[in-house]
Amino acid sequence: MIGDRILQFEDLQEMCRPGKKPRLATVARWADDNGIRYKYDGEGGIWTTLDAVERAVRGGNPAGNDSAPPPVSELI
Repeated sequence: MIGDRILQFEDLQEMCRPGKKPRLATVARWADDNGIRYKYDGEGGIWTTLDAVERAVRGGNPAGNDSAPPPVSELI
């Protein structure tokens, strides 16, 4: 992770399939399926922000739902 708000490809690989090293196509498909916006890094991977992941995680919760999931920063 770069700083405390950017997730690099290696971080996303671990989130996608913990303990394994999935290929770019697998990680990108996982991110797409979960509504996580990302950018290509120019070195054969993708990157995103914690905010983008948190928005994707919260996206399915109806407004006013008190049982929102914890911030992603607490999960990794």
